[in-house]
Amino acid sequence: MPAFLPSELPVLARAQHHWIVLLRRPHKILTAALLLLLVAAVFAPNPMAWLFALVLGAVGFLRWQTWRAEWIIVTRRRIIRVRGVPETTKSEASLRLDRISGAVLEQSVLGKILNYGSIELEAPGQHPDVRILETVARPHAFYLEVRKAVFGTAADLDPDDQPQDYATAPLPRIRPPGPP
Repeated sequence: MPAFLPSELPVLARAQHHWIVLLRRPHKILTAALLLLLVAAVFAPNPMAWLFALVLGAVGFLRWQTWRAEWIIVTRRRIIRVRGVPETTKSEASLRLDRISGAVLEQSVLGKILNYGSIELEAPGQHPDVRILETVARPHAFYLEVRKAVFGTAADLDPDDQPQDYATAPLPRIRPPGPP
């Protein structure tokens, strides 16, 4: 987890990518290497089948580790996206909440069935790692937490920031025409 500043705490929400990302198509070179190993395992099953299973297991384990280490965290001040395996490589990207002007939640039919979706944050400037959050697990709950953190609720707002309801004087009565 990233280091938080005291002014950012507490953590308001956390989200992870949906497990469906584990089924993404691997890189073309990796796919070609796995197909080559599979063909070799078919023609020489004794040594190559073990090598194919070992490489496939290593690729699956690395993908699972990467998926498990990716988090999207909402604090009081910013949204942070943490990527990479913590023991080897790690990257963090963040976006201040006061820069966000809107948020869009999108879900496909499969996303509604499996409960994942994409959230696009509207903010000025370039924030490629944080602006589009794809395949977020349980997107409705996370989207509501983001909206609550960005826009607040009526109880969270400062009374001076709320719109004032100004009382106006009643309109004067208009007398019907005729003798005074």
